[in-house]
Order: sequence, then structure tokens, then C-alpha cells
Amino acid sequence: MDVTRQALAEHFQLLNDDALLAEFQSTELTEAAKAVAAEELRRRGIELPEIPDELLETSEPAPEADDADLVIVDRVSTPAEAHMLRSRLELEGIPAAVVDENMAHTLPSLVVGGVRVLVPESYLDRAHEIAEAIKRGDFALDC
Repeated sequence: MDVTRQALAEHFQLLNDDALLAEFQSTELTEAAKAVAAEELRRRGIELPEIPDELLETSEPAPEADDADLVIVDRVSTPAEAHMLRSRLELEGIPAAVVDENMAHTLPSLVVGGVRVLVPESYLDRAHEIAEAIKRGDFALDC
């Protein structure tokens, strides 16, 4: 199935700003889709985020340096959970990527083993600490 530029543009126009940013930062977009998403972000006046090169690659990234090896921090049930973890990691200065997001939309995430969140190996220990803190509720809002 060929996806047209117009179909991509229509898809991205339907997304809210946060969802559009999340898809733009996803490692699962093709170069053409990333370009269309970037155009929509610019049209909305949203500054394009800087994305480390190693996170732009899809599937199994080829390491460029020892620290470029991406490893699994956690597997979660939904893409939303994965992006929350990714966002927290990035807020803490840890580059992170979400993979298997599209598979989780297509199949139940348990079938594909959950949605994976990856970080460079050199950040793994700190990333595990942050993931555990999230699970403990350390970042929960008091309402």
C-alpha cells in the first residue's frame, strides 16, 4: 500500500500538537513522513525539536560509537506510557526512543511484547532509576 504525501498531510493535520510532536519524534516514521510532519509543525508555529541522530534511525540502529548502542529500559503496555517515560527521561537529560509503537496500535501490545523504550547504554543505570521512580509514583501530581 502506497501512502501519499497528501494522505500523510491529512493525517498530521488531524493530530493535536502533543500527538504531532510525539509522532515527529518517533523512530518509526519514514523520511517522507518526517518531512510532512515537520511541515505541519512549522505551519502551526511549533519549533522543531532537536533529535539526536541515533534516535532518527528506525528498527535496529547501527552503532556509530560505543555509547550509541541502544538498550531497553522498559517495556510498557501502551504507546502513551512509553512516551511518558521517554519524555521524563529526556527531561532528565537522557536521550530516549520509543519503538514498536505502530505494532502496538495494530496488535495487542502483549502479542508484540509491549512497547519498548530505548536509551544509549551509557545512560541505562540512571534510566532504570527514573523508570522505577515513575512506577513508585515519585512524579505523580497531588490533586
